[in-house]
Amino acid sequence: MQRVCKNCKKEFKIQDKDLVFYEQVNVPTPLCCPECRAMKRLSFRNERTLYHRTCDLCKKDGISLYPQKTPFPVYCHTCWWSDKWDPTSYGMEYDKTKPFLTQFGELKNKVPRIALLVIDSINCDYTNNAGENKNCYLIFAAENNEDCAYSRLIMKSRSIFDCYATYESELCYECIDCKGCFKCMFSERLQECIEVLFSFDMRNCQNCIFCTNGRNLNYCIENKQYGKEEYEKKKTEILASFTSLEQAKNKYTELRAKSKVKNALSTKSNNATGDYIYNCHNGINLFDVRNSKDSSYLADAEDPLDCQDCNNLYFKPERLYNVMGTLQSTNCIAGVYIMYCNEVHYSDSCYNCASCFGCVGLNKKNYFILNKEYSKEEYLKLKEEIVEKMRKEGVYGEFIPVELSPFGFNETLAKEYFDLDKEKALRGGFNWQEQTTGTYGKETIKKGEIPDSIEKVDDKILNEILVCEECNKNFRITKSELDFYKRMNLPLPHKDFECRHKDRMSKRNPRKLWHRSCMCELKNHIHGENKCVNEFETSYSPDRKEIVYCENCYQQEVS
Repeated sequence: MQRVCKNCKKEFKIQDKDLVFYEQVNVPTPLCCPECRAMKRLSFRNERTLYHRTCDLCKKDGISLYPQKTPFPVYCHTCWWSDKWDPTSYGMEYDKTKPFLTQFGELKNKVPRIALLVIDSINCDYTNNAGENKNCYLIFAAENNEDCAYSRLIMKSRSIFDCYATYESELCYECIDCKGCFKCMFSERLQECIEVLFSFDMRNCQNCIFCTNGRNLNYCIENKQYGKEEYEKKKTEILASFTSLEQAKNKYTELRAKSKVKNALSTKSNNATGDYIYNCHNGINLFDVRNSKDSSYLADAEDPLDCQDCNNLYFKPERLYNVMGTLQSTNCIAGVYIMYCNEVHYSDSCYNCASCFGCVGLNKKNYFILNKEYSKEEYLKLKEEIVEKMRKEGVYGEFIPVELSPFGFNETLAKEYFDLDKEKALRGGFNWQEQTTGTYGKETIKKGEIPDSIEKVDDKILNEILVCEECNKNFRITKSELDFYKRMNLPLPHKDFECRHKDRMSKRNPRKLWHRSCMCELKNHIHGENKCVNEFETSYSPDRKEIVYCENCYQQEVS
């Protein structure tokens, strides 16, 4: 079925299996294309923009996702989970004369929200959407880490800084999409590697520099074998100063562009399209997804079953539609941060609830509408009445209206993946945050004055204020950060952590797919004298320089 997106006016296809899913969850077919649907959900997820804010209940200073001028109160972790307030006291009677989502918006602007989404962490005040971490600083979408900083999508790691999508690793720096690594730096797509530097797509390698598509290598530079002394000399030269590191970065960029790439970073997956996926079966448009089955249009997901149009869902979610941010929930439609819930629809920040509709901030509640309790019979009758009215308005099944997001588009994940400027964002109905974070013009060390080598740095640097060479924002060096740089023999960074994050994101492929053909023309492959005829969906756009292989040709070249 072909459809024109209500938002961007582009054509998009609704798959036959999508129609089966929509029938199962009893929702109409979507009005917008997958990209616009994802953009709406992500506009409700602020991970990285943090503010100093006083708890509106206990009045203690703290860190929050929300700036001071939000219409609803914001409570610290202790107060929000305490018995000092009751979310049902904000309950509203459903008004048949008003649109339901208008009333839901009124409720959202009254009920207190938790300052940060952090679970069971120790000494991790500046983390968000994170759980079970210890001594971590500015890490996001992260779990079970210790002594880590400036990273996103990291798990079960220790002492890693400035990393993205890095798992079960230790003492790594500027690594992207790596797993099971130790002392690796400035590298991408490593698995089970030790002391690998400026390398791409490596497995089970040790002591490698400027290598690509390597398997079981040791003491190699540019994929050529060297002796240990020659290797150590080259490594020392690269890490000698910030200048030598920048030169190495440029060389790595050239080498990476010439490396062999598979159409998708997909492992143990069957009948699944997307990128950065592992053990996924029967799904399309999956990005950073692991262990999925019969699920589509997902991003940042673990163990989903029969889910569609969701992002940031973990702990075996099942039968979810249009949900942003959830843990172990089932049978939910159009929700934001609904945790351990069942049959909870059009709700925000609800925990351990079942059979709730249009609720905010509830915990362990059943049969609530707009935070007001009903008997089971009353709830089912009123819910059906509301749903029928929403169907007639053409909004049922669609995500929560973007104007109800408490965040500006420019402070959410939507900005990372859909780079709209202020004018386009406002035209699309999104909010925009005018209040900027950070300080400017307070630097005590000017541009060009940061020491070139870590050997020239002592603890006095902890009292200095640096300035980012790209955005001019001020930043400081923490004690744990300085200790890490000294241990790894790394020079101080010349950019603040946000600009470093943007640099890492620019190295990852977009969350978008193009239909392409394999570019392999090697005669020693199965296809012989003729060009490979395999076609696939890939996140490498046609204007990219890389030679993109299908699975078969890639495996023949890189084994």
